[in-house]
Amino acid sequence: MSVEKMVLLKVVGSTDDMNPIIKELILNENVHLNLNVEHSNAYANYYVIHQYESDILGTSNQNRENPWDGDEKLIDCMNIVNDLAKGMGVELTVDKNILSDKYKIKDAYEELIGINDSIGSKISGINLIREKIKVLQDFRVKVDSILDKTLVLDKMSDLNYFEYEIGMLSRDIRWKLKKNYENISAIVMKIGIINSSAENIYMIMYPKQFKGETDNLLKSLNWTKLERPEGITGTPEQMLKEIDERLSGLNAEISRLNAAIEAEKKTNASSINRLFNIFNLEERINEVVDKAEIGNNIFAVDVWVQESQLENVKNDISKVSKKYMLNQKTAEELGAQVIPPTKLKNNWFTRPFETIVKMYSLPAYNELDPTPFLAVTFCLAFGIMFGDIGQGLVYFLLGLALKKKIGAFAEIVMRLGVSSIAFGFVYGSMFGLEKHELPWLPSLIEGGPLSPDNIPMILVAGIVYGLFALTVSYIYGIVNSMMNKNIEEGIFGKNGVFGYMFFMSFVLTIIALTGLVNIPLALPMTTLLISIVIIVLKEPLANMVMNHRPLFHEGAGAYFTESIFEAVETILGALSNTVSFVRVGAFALNHAGLFMAFLVMSEMVENIIAKIAILVVGNILILSLEGVIVFIQGLRLQYYEMFSKYFKGEGLEFKPLKLTK
Repeated sequence: MSVEKMVLLKVVGSTDDMNPIIKELILNENVHLNLNVEHSNAYANYYVIHQYESDILGTSNQNRENPWDGDEKLIDCMNIVNDLAKGMGVELTVDKNILSDKYKIKDAYEELIGINDSIGSKISGINLIREKIKVLQDFRVKVDSILDKTLVLDKMSDLNYFEYEIGMLSRDIRWKLKKNYENISAIVMKIGIINSSAENIYMIMYPKQFKGETDNLLKSLNWTKLERPEGITGTPEQMLKEIDERLSGLNAEISRLNAAIEAEKKTNASSINRLFNIFNLEERINEVVDKAEIGNNIFAVDVWVQESQLENVKNDISKVSKKYMLNQKTAEELGAQVIPPTKLKNNWFTRPFETIVKMYSLPAYNELDPTPFLAVTFCLAFGIMFGDIGQGLVYFLLGLALKKKIGAFAEIVMRLGVSSIAFGFVYGSMFGLEKHELPWLPSLIEGGPLSPDNIPMILVAGIVYGLFALTVSYIYGIVNSMMNKNIEEGIFGKNGVFGYMFFMSFVLTIIALTGLVNIPLALPMTTLLISIVIIVLKEPLANMVMNHRPLFHEGAGAYFTESIFEAVETILGALSNTVSFVRVGAFALNHAGLFMAFLVMSEMVENIIAKIAILVVGNILILSLEGVIVFIQGLRLQYYEMFSKYFKGEGLEFKPLKLTK
């Protein structure tokens, strides 16, 4: 449950073996191409390419065979593969396992040309016919939407003084058109409604002398002219008949061509997908080559590798080349001048919550991963606010059903559902019904959440949860600051040690003032004042501790002006934090109160079916509306109350080289 340790690996090898080595780096799928070498002094003299030429090379590569004319040939190959796959109905899939260990790109090229020579013309014919069918089908939808199928369009073309156009306008644009009717020298008539889109069909008729003016108007309205395929004439009714006859003929032609290549399709389908992966891999190799340092006879490329995968990467390189050298340094050795990529490492429970963290930002490499803490506190907050055995079970089953479709988010819903079930047993609530309606229902507290004895306890539970969450947030923030040797923020800052002391003394002051606990008011008040003074003086204090001079980087006046405003923000933030976590308990009471309203309504009707219907509708509304609101509240607590204490999120995502479609 942390950030994966990274190693920067410099690979230097003979250009004879450049493509095979890069190929292995891609197929390994654990290598991130480093792109910030030239922007950092940390790499100066890290490796000098030319001094290793004599060590690596025994022969020159001047006569190295290259069967390619450049990237354009590879692009042509991918275009041919895509056209063949489209015509044959083959779904291209990325699969590195179907690649031969020692394939030759020249052989792959010749194989592709052979397949294309055999069936390429037929495939091209099929693709061309499909394009024609698509155009005709689209045109048919529009013609069929014309309300008057007997409209004689051809006769209007013979008018001496008028011209007309038929086209589409969006339904939003028509209001703009209506507002400008008095400025338009044309007749605008709606002649059809396209149900499958947000457009209507219009006929525009205008005097020929106003053609330029009308064209400009239509252009401003995003007018789409209805283009008739060649040879389609007559009324809409006649055009539909002609279109159907053409579609029938084109479909018959496709069937004929498909029958002619059916045997070859079965033979070549797997070959096409294999060739797709070969040329896809070659494209990725070229992309890496473009970013490599290349000398006369050797190349060098810098990649970040997970420390746990380093030996695998080395072994893969050793399989394809003997003329290479490797140099490695950990991110810690390279220091703060480099930007290592971040790859999160979490267990099965917390891993789905990485999605929520990434929605905010990705932690930097030298920053604690907030995912485990977020997973626990988010589930706790949701359970407290939305505790119900039945409704939690619905969320769990919903997440389980959608797991394959929406992945991580569905797994989050499952975990929140389990938390809701757990707190449902605490409250004794199932689909909003409590122990007095369901006597057999287990319950940790008596009387339900809305019992006068339980309301203060639930509100206090929300505050206790908040104190726990914020305490850990401060600890995270202090650790992050100290890991980055930031004494000013880690010790003296508003989110550091004295910031936490201020917050706790603020809470204890409120407790003392309200008399909830018998605490001498002077003690928290004194700590409160000392803490805020130290926060105001954080820069000079940090500089004194670190023996840095001057004490004020930008002058005392400017510093104190900014620092006082920050102190006010700290005070308001402490108040906001306290109130925010009171809401956790308030939402729990709101959850019970909302269902009570539906329960009261159900008791007002006599019909048993109506009673059940009201309760079912109530549960649906609570699950959909209140569930979303509680989720958002939990998210707000994480992002605004807790992340602000410790999470900067300036990480660079670890994106391994691999085949992509």
